[in-house]
Amino acid sequence: MKPHVRKGGKPGQETFYLNIPREIVTSLDIKPDDEFELKVETKDGEITLCYKRVKK
Repeated sequence: MKPHVRKGGKPGQETFYLNIPREIVTSLDIKPDDEFELKVETKDGEITLCYKRVKK
């Protein structure tokens, strides 16, 4: 998957987005008002992004 790059809020900055495939959204019942925490781990040059749904 490739990130989508958009113009950032400040001049010269960019914002990167990763889209969640529709099959995953449907199977996990992800809704537009859900909130997630992001945990980033790096090991041996590999990056792991872990999203956790926050219960309200």
